[in-house]
Amino acid sequence: MNLNNNLEEEITVIGDHYSITQIFINLIDNAIKYSTVGGVDINLYRDGVNICVGITDTGKGMSREYTEKLFIPFTQEEMGYTRRFEGTGLGLAIVKSFADLNRAKLNVRSEVAKGTTFTITFNGENRWGPQ
Repeated sequence: MNLNNNLEEEITVIGDHYSITQIFINLIDNAIKYSTVGGVDINLYRDGVNICVGITDTGKGMSREYTEKLFIPFTQEEMGYTRRFEGTGLGLAIVKSFADLNRAKLNVRSEVAKGTTFTITFNGENRWGPQ
């Protein structure tokens, strides 16, 4: 398992420290958990005035049908006693709530058997953080 980061420059985001930290803990933990082969890339970059962080894994990916339910609490793509991965199905719902709290956009792109990319976009014009 490789964990790579690509940081174009040092960037400061104004927001709630705890909730932003939890966003990255959850997303990176999931990326590692679901990537048994390959690795995880973390990319920090600017898109105009916006600050973006992309977390890409080479894991099992998700179906298009499931990505539509991704942020609903207590949902998992594999349900029941025979599922391969532990969890409550709350992590991504919490990530979405914390992103909303910090006025950040959360985007997901995934393909079964190829991997997933979550991109968090912080509005660079929002200098005052969450309100």
